[in-house]
Amino acid sequence: MEKELQIAVLIMAAGASRRMNSIKQLMPWKDSNFLLETVKTVQQSQANSLHIILGSNAEFITSECRFVENDISVFINPGWANGLGNSIAYGVKAVLKENADIDGILICLADQPLLSFNYLNMLIKEFKENTLKTIATNYGKKVGVPALFPKLQFHNLSELEGDFGAKELLNKNGNAIISLEASNHIIDIDTKLEYDKLINRTKTDINP
Repeated sequence: MEKELQIAVLIMAAGASRRMNSIKQLMPWKDSNFLLETVKTVQQSQANSLHIILGSNAEFITSECRFVENDISVFINPGWANGLGNSIAYGVKAVLKENADIDGILICLADQPLLSFNYLNMLIKEFKENTLKTIATNYGKKVGVPALFPKLQFHNLSELEGDFGAKELLNKNGNAIISLEASNHIIDIDTKLEYDKLINRTKTDINP
């Protein structure tokens, strides 16, 4: 019998969200907040495990979202201020220390509120058919996250630094990458203005 691939998801939520002037992870969204709704989305997907990488305001976010009570895996990166790349590296090493048999790591962000579990499942399906390639999201001239990385990229992920996340890694290995179209499901919310536009857009969609 063929072994089922083990896919772990890292939700990156360690930043201080300075441009938002608020704790972005806890911005109201749907029935709760950005981070909890991202957790729900991942839980509905075909991934095998879920891990949240926190840093700034970690204790407060953990308490507000009741992660301990709900037995949700959280890793707190003490070096979160060194950038997204550092937090990805920390998260990858923490997850592999917990389970060395993981076949793929799917990295997504807590500030992409329109992300759907169907899209995550598309990434997972493509990965299962191409287990040596990275499956990433098409952003036009570049690719980005959500992105699902194979084992052969785990070392490179664990060596990331700085504030560019996995962008450099994704965009210098074009031959080893398959990119998928996410249409309008992928937008990043970094400022209060972008958040207000999102809320207004949602109201318009509900009440045309």
